This record gives sequence, C-alpha cells and structure tokens, in this order.
Amino acid sequence: MGFFKPTAFFTGAVKEGISIFDEAEQIGKEGLETLKKAKDEVQEEIKTVSDNYDKAIAIADNAGGGAFGKYLFNYYGNINNLAGLQDLAPSEREEQLSILKNNFSNLPDEEKARLTDGDFSEMVQSNYDKEVEQIKVNKGLVNSNNMGEATANTLVGKVQNMVDKRFQPQRDSILSSVTGRDLRESVPVEGGFDAIPSGTTGVVDWNTAGPDYFSQKDTVNKAFEKYFESKRFKTVNTFTDNKFMSELGNVVGLEDVSTVKEKLTDAVGDLRGQGYTITEDALAMDILKQNFINQNYGDFFNYNGFLNILEDMTDVSSWVYILLHQKIK
Repeated sequence: MGFFKPTAFFTGAVKEGISIFDEAEQIGKEGLETLKKAKDEVQEEIKTVSDNYDKAIAIADNAGGGAFGKYLFNYYGNINNLAGLQDLAPSEREEQLSILKNNFSNLPDEEKARLTDGDFSEMVQSNYDKEVEQIKVNKGLVNSNNMGEATANTLVGKVQNMVDKRFQPQRDSILSSVTGRDLRESVPVEGGFDAIPSGTTGVVDWNTAGPDYFSQKDTVNKAFEKYFESKRFKTVNTFTDNKFMSELGNVVGLEDVSTVKEKLTDAVGDLRGQGYTITEDALAMDILKQNFINQNYGDFFNYNGFLNILEDMTDVSSWVYILLHQKIK
C-alpha cells in the first residue's frame, strides 16, 4: 500500500484554496478601508490648498494681475507663502508688495516678456490641478498594483488579482469622488499695480532693520538666493569658482579673474589685521550681496557691508578704492 492518499490530498488543496481566497478577500477589504481613510485626509488637504489658492488669486488681482500676478505665483512657489500675505496687516502687506514690485520692475526684459505670455487663470489652474494630483499621490489615493511579477504568477497572486477585480468598482468610486473644486474667478483690479507704492518712506539700514522689517528682509534674501542659484555658482569654496570670481569682477570693475582673487586676498588680510575673522569666500559673498541689494532694493534698504568697513580704515590695499568708486557703494 502506498503512502499517497488522494482524498486527503485534494481535501488539503481545497482548504488551502479557501484559505488563500479568504486572505485575498481580507486584503481587498483592508485596501478599501485604507482608501476611505486616505480620501478623508486628501479632501481636507485639498480644501486647505483650494482656500490658499483663492487667497493668492485675490492678492494677485488686487495687485493688477497679469504679468505681475504670474510673477507673484512664480516667486513664492509655495502657494501657502503667497496666500499668507492676505493675513498680514494692510501696511505690512503693502510693504511686501512694494519690494516685490521693485524686484519685478528690475527683471530683464526677456523675463518680463515670458511672464506676459499666456493667460494668468490658465497658469493658476494648471498649477492647482498638478498640486491636487500630487496630494493624491502622496497620500496613496491612486490606483496601483504593487505586486511584483513573480508574485503575480503564483497561485496566491492569481487569486489576489481575481478578488481585486471585485473590489475595483468600489475603488474607482472612491478615487473619482476626490477632486479639486472651482477656484475663485480672477478679476484683476484696474490700476492695482500702479497703486502699489514704489518705495518706503526713507531708506532703511539693512543691518539695523528690526523685527518690523524681518518679512521684507526675508523676501530680499530669497530673491538673492534665486539670483545666486540662477548663476549656477558653487555653494561652497566660491573662491575657487572662476565663474563666481568673474561675476565679482564684473561688480567691482576688474576683468581678470586672477587679479580679482589677488585683490580679494589683500582685502581679507587688511580686515584680519583689524581683528575681523573673515575668509575670501565670505568677503566675496558679502560684496556680491551688497551689490545685489543696493542695486535692486536701494529704494528700501542700504546694505553696509565689509566694503564700508574697509572704507573707514586708514591703511588698506589700493584695490579697495577701486571698489569704493563702483556703483555698489
């Protein structure tokens, strides 16, 4: 008599099949519950984003919309920050917009032309739709099959796929119920851009500007960071970056990069001789920042950096005087 018992074998196989089916059924149900929870979270997050877009549109409309409205959306990037202007006191919001207007007015003509192309509302709607979809993806509210090919070809995988088809209509119903909403209609205020003050009541010293100017300084710092990133400079060891040194040379009126480095080293020696702890990298960055702020935001801020310290020193290298006669003073 053999050891193989057909009845026991098929009974075990049936039980195993039922067990696999039950597990697949349970996985399908758990998947639905996970989607339902994700749906609630996503709807709440989409509501917040939608409200912020409405606030941002209102800010852009009051500022005249159009190219400047696009600039506001592009500048802030994160819609929460732009919407946050709506929550500021009117005077502080006006000061922020004044700085941004000044920055916009100083953009190169080609950049302004790019912002003029296309419809403002279409740009906003496109940004909004992408953000809504990204929220759904981040929260896992998407149709996906994470089963690998090897698993899909097993008995377990095939049973799971079969059971999943029964749950698919419910999943589709949940997914399709989560969408964005209609945003506030953009109605730009005529003359809104011109109504924004072009400057403050007097120039403020950058270094001593207190808490009342922190938000404005943050705006300027972000603009400087964007300028720096657009030039693709090294973020460390800028003294060894010839492209950075060439830009510094353009600022101070020196064409030869090696001469710029030589004179920069001289100036660092002068400052260290007076007790200042500074590197070539730090001085170069300070000069570049002083030029950027005083040229682009001179109606609001005056940046007094290490060049001003050098000016007050009696025994300095001759190159400093070249710098001090440039426009960045």
